[in-house]
Amino acid sequence: MPMCQSWKYTFFRNLMHNPIGRLAFCLVGLLLSASLSAQGNDTLTILFAGDAIMHQTQIDNTRRGDTFDLSGYFPLLEREIKAADISVVNMEVPLGGKPYSGYPVFSAPTDFAVALQRAGFNFFLLANNHCLDKRTNGLVRTIQILDSLGIRHTGTYLDQAHRAHTYPMLLRKNGFRIIMLNYTYSTNGFQVEAPRIVNYIDKKQMEIDIAEAKLFNPDFIIANMHWGVEYNQLPSAEQRDLADWLIEQGVDLVMGGHPHVIQPMEIRKDKDGTPTHLVVYSLGNLVSNMSLINTDGGALLKVTLARKGLKRYIVSAEYALVFNERYQNDRGKKDMHILPAPRPVDGTGNILPVHNPVWERFLKSSRSLLQKHNIGVEEYFIE
Repeated sequence: MPMCQSWKYTFFRNLMHNPIGRLAFCLVGLLLSASLSAQGNDTLTILFAGDAIMHQTQIDNTRRGDTFDLSGYFPLLEREIKAADISVVNMEVPLGGKPYSGYPVFSAPTDFAVALQRAGFNFFLLANNHCLDKRTNGLVRTIQILDSLGIRHTGTYLDQAHRAHTYPMLLRKNGFRIIMLNYTYSTNGFQVEAPRIVNYIDKKQMEIDIAEAKLFNPDFIIANMHWGVEYNQLPSAEQRDLADWLIEQGVDLVMGGHPHVIQPMEIRKDKDGTPTHLVVYSLGNLVSNMSLINTDGGALLKVTLARKGLKRYIVSAEYALVFNERYQNDRGKKDMHILPAPRPVDGTGNILPVHNPVWERFLKSSRSLLQKHNIGVEEYFIE
């Protein structure tokens, strides 16, 4: 553990193991929470999207000289994304500069981040297995560009001072105080060079971060995890165990990405039957050029959080399926737009108004999985 972080671990461990310190900690939190709950709105809506990726085909086919035309990607989702109080996306590519490249070593143009921002995403997650694809320079350039665009982000840092100043990330909206955490299982074998920092999944460090997050007296703590096994529609034992551990530490919502396919979602209730925790193992892909079965789409997860006095709870959590539909653009190149799932036209729940067998395959597989395994999280439709 870095020396500059060890004092935090010792301080929080001693505080929480001392009965008087633990009582004082809880009383201060209760008093501040009661004071803060009297301000602002009683509900907050957060929209989470899956992995946002730009493959080589997307780079080649949207290029317009020195710029990239991504205006067709998100128009049908834009109103829904902007309607949320906070809209979160995992940008799983560094903005590493030229030459731009796709899998396996990504470097996306700035236009990709701009397109996500224009669509309404206002919070970017950066801790993922591709964040070091363009090594340290790519990490630094990504942070600098997002900062220049006024986009808030977390998961990677210029140095320890940068991390200490911005993490745990506190978002204030409608009087709510939301902590955003973000960790990745790996960076594909690339090692981060000091003083740069990537948040890796490490229980000792996460315990420190969660303990520090509680000092902000947040209404909710959200852990965004880059984890799991690619293309598996069910979470691994490691994902399940880590989700349970995070909730035991005090996390309220656990949101997952990386498998590139949708995995189940579950609301958990307290002993009184109040929905207090949410676990989403994977939201699949928001946008990519992947075409393996179940990777050509994903889900948006809309959660409404509420507070009443000292009580914090989940009003609702619902998902909308989205699909990456390919089409030919005005230059005769293969392009795509992201389509929300329309309401079915019959009782099967899968038939589209316009027949598209690839679309229907994705819908059938996704709905079959989620209807079988989801707990308390139902589908909704973006009109």
